[in-house]
Amino acid sequence: MKQLTGFIPVAALPESTAASAKQQLIETIEWLYKEGAATEINLKLLTAIVESILCLEESYTRFLQCGFDAAIEFFNTNSQNWDFEESILSPHNPKNWDEYKQLQQTRALLSTTRTVTE
Repeated sequence: MKQLTGFIPVAALPESTAASAKQQLIETIEWLYKEGAATEINLKLLTAIVESILCLEESYTRFLQCGFDAAIEFFNTNSQNWDFEESILSPHNPKNWDEYKQLQQTRALLSTTRTVTE
């Protein structure tokens, strides 16, 4: 767990992070170790997720957008031989995920807010 949180003690996580969420995070780390996937890169990604909780919403949104960009590129590469309509309507297409749609709304709201305050 120390590798994951670095200098941030687990107790410093916000109260909104429920005990069950912390337990799921610990189980995820244990699973990565068990599967031999606890590479430095994977642990750094988990660290970024945990630390982003403590950062500005805008920073967290940019982090999520980066992940979705990678997922979309991966999907596009793997579905390049599919029919166009099949790939557009696929439940595996990240652009069809509710989380992606919410992120796009959040980004639009943040950019509108930034424009108004500037």
